[in-house]
Amino acid sequence: MLRQATTSCLRQISRHQQSTSYANRHAFSLFRQNHNLSKQILSPLSSTIGLRSLSNKAKEETTKKNNDTADADTETSELVLTPGEKVAAASRLTMWAGIFAFASVCAYYIGKELIPTKMSPNTVFSKACKTIRDNSQVKLKYGDSSIKFYGKDHGGHREGRRNFIEHTQYNNEEDGSKRTRVRFNMEGQFASAFCFAEVSNEMSSGEFVYILVQDKKSGRVITVVDNRAALTAKRMSGNNQESAEAMKKLLGGNSN
Repeated sequence: MLRQATTSCLRQISRHQQSTSYANRHAFSLFRQNHNLSKQILSPLSSTIGLRSLSNKAKEETTKKNNDTADADTETSELVLTPGEKVAAASRLTMWAGIFAFASVCAYYIGKELIPTKMSPNTVFSKACKTIRDNSQVKLKYGDSSIKFYGKDHGGHREGRRNFIEHTQYNNEEDGSKRTRVRFNMEGQFASAFCFAEVSNEMSSGEFVYILVQDKKSGRVITVVDNRAALTAKRMSGNNQESAEAMKKLLGGNSN
């Protein structure tokens, strides 16, 4: 009885082991089949993905090359001008250069008038008027407080003090100095006259080469200032003070 029970138990254990071994073999077989199936499915898929990425990269490189070529063509087309375009561009440059030159000249003369120096005509006119007004001979001949000075006459119309003053600016040939010579009008209580004045850049501000007043009716000249002899003596003496004084006396310099 015991032997039969033992034999039965061993048979059941043997059957259980056989069934377990069969199940393991079946599972391993399924795993191999599934693994092969995965390879069959994933391998073409990965190849497809790789081809697509390569295709996209190729498209991007092609697009970039096309864009670079288009940019280069655009730059080339912008740089290359036709003869007509070259003429138009040169005309525009010439026009702007002319406008700039004209504006520069205008700015120079406007600045020269608004910011006068001792050599500017208006400065010479103003200081000469003050010197003439203080001269005793002029006061006696033309009156004291009623003297008026003005610029150029146009058909009997007197221009004001700030209007155009006839002037000449030149380089003196004898000493090479720069000179400014002006002419203006003077009207007093008893008569009227022409006034002439000249300054040199080698003289101090407020000093004159000469100031002359000529009566319009009689032509008589009043010498207000005359340093021409002194300048000549200075030039001939070589800036030696004693020689300059002696030469001035010899030439008969006059300054009132």
